[in-house]
Amino acid sequence: MKKLLMMAIILGLLGVILIFHLDAAEVEANDSLRVNERKYFTSYVVEKDDTLWDIAERFSTPEYASNHCYIKEVMETNHLEHLEIKEGQLLVLPYYADEPVSGF
Repeated sequence: MKKLLMMAIILGLLGVILIFHLDAAEVEANDSLRVNERKYFTSYVVEKDDTLWDIAERFSTPEYASNHCYIKEVMETNHLEHLEIKEGQLLVLPYYADEPVSGF
């Protein structure tokens, strides 16, 4: 019983370390991909049947290591706790460019 408990604790700690390591690797990959140094923001009104993944597919720029990284930033920027978004909801979307893009 003690061995099983000790094994569970060790596996839990390894899992936490792995999560932090992967998150740090995403940040490093993201930083190394920077093409345009300036980050801008634009507003976007959620359309019918939009998902955060759809939005990432349309608006993510090469500076983001993955759509997952872009979605994570959109969620943080908009204080979203869940992946669910609703038609008509206003979102602030980040993007990188040399200068602001009109109608992005």
